[in-house]
Amino acid sequence: MMVPMQPVLEALHSGDYDTAFELLVRTLAVGQGEAAGEAALLLAEAYSLYGEGGVEGAHRALEEGLASLPGLDTRPRYRSILGELRALEGAPEEEVRAILPSTTDPQSLYHQAQALMYLGLPEEALGILNQPLELPAFLAWRAQTLRGKAYERLGKTQEAAQAYRAAAEGALGLERYWNLVDAAAMFVEGGYGAEALEALELAQETLPELEDPEDAATRYYLIARAQLLLGNPSLALEAIQNSLKAEREGAEPAHGTPLVQGQALMQLGHPREAIAAFREAVRRGEDSDKSYALHELSVAHLESGELAEAEAVLREVVRDPEYGYLGEAWGDLAEVLYQLGRYDEARRAAQEAISQNALSAGHLILGNLAYDLLHLEEALEHYTLAAEKAPEGSRDWVTAQQMAIDTLAQLGFRRPEEIVARAEAVLPYLPPNDEWFQTLNRYLERARSLMGGNRTLN
Repeated sequence: MMVPMQPVLEALHSGDYDTAFELLVRTLAVGQGEAAGEAALLLAEAYSLYGEGGVEGAHRALEEGLASLPGLDTRPRYRSILGELRALEGAPEEEVRAILPSTTDPQSLYHQAQALMYLGLPEEALGILNQPLELPAFLAWRAQTLRGKAYERLGKTQEAAQAYRAAAEGALGLERYWNLVDAAAMFVEGGYGAEALEALELAQETLPELEDPEDAATRYYLIARAQLLLGNPSLALEAIQNSLKAEREGAEPAHGTPLVQGQALMQLGHPREAIAAFREAVRRGEDSDKSYALHELSVAHLESGELAEAEAVLREVVRDPEYGYLGEAWGDLAEVLYQLGRYDEARRAAQEAISQNALSAGHLILGNLAYDLLHLEEALEHYTLAAEKAPEGSRDWVTAQQMAIDTLAQLGFRRPEEIVARAEAVLPYLPPNDEWFQTLNRYLERARSLMGGNRTLN
């Protein structure tokens, strides 16, 4: 890089775009040859940072550069920037590929990765971005951001979060803040609450004196989700109240804000209060977001004992063929119908849940139906399958373990070693004041006595 361009590079890296554009336009106006060519390429790069808003200016810079330095259009960097612009404009893949040259120049490769991202080819973009590229500072951190976007598009949240963190280390000011917020969002999506909070604390250190309401709403929303992941619903509720406050101060209302408010209230054991929050999330949501909010609303109705309302909402959810948790919705509907005493309908809903791969929920209801009819062998089969398929510690898993133990006890304490193993597994998940805690301890004591009392509770 030519020394006269150093002030431009520093201005671009610091976010002082007015100074950078002024210097570049001046150089291009008075310069000729290599100096003008370099200024034109840098000016096109600077415009490209604005995405669609910079396309016209970037094309104009390339044209002026070519007029000042004939042959500039044969250079890899020129062609790579042009390929990026054409991809952004929606040109077909074959046209863009014909423009992009074979090169080892790092800046050219950066623009080719950007072009591949615009073409919807994140894996190919990562093939470039995962190489060591010696880039000027204003592009180096952007390459990491682009890596984050590529990983995010591929659903690799942990890799995306780490890339955004790496971008934040090179970025300054608000660019650093936004990368840290993006990292936190990916950590949250991946289920890493502590890492998300750490990124958000770093973001807060770079906050401007007056935080934009939109940024504040997003940051508090992510704090709330991270706290929920960590099992801190009170802290989550406090954070989401701040997010709602930011919406009242001008941030765009998002469906996720009342959704998280409702989830926090549910974890705190206030389903009736959660209903109002979920209804607001339904009002704000569209398509799958709306179906998800409806599903959460149905669970709040179920927990409140409002079975008719829960059924009505779940009927609406299962009518959405695109909903990503259809099996779970059918499982919840089966539970509602079971509690309503409509057993044939509950059986059909449970079988539909199983066909939609919600195995634990479906088998749990089928087990309950068999148990009520004193078909204990069949009930035990369903409870065993439910416990196998449910994540350890989940509501379905705990219930399936409890009912499997109870069924084995009803069958004359058959397989006492299994009763002991299941009881030892599930008891740590139950509070001492839970009625099942006392029941399972009695079963455990009886099973141990049948085994000779040679087992101890872990």
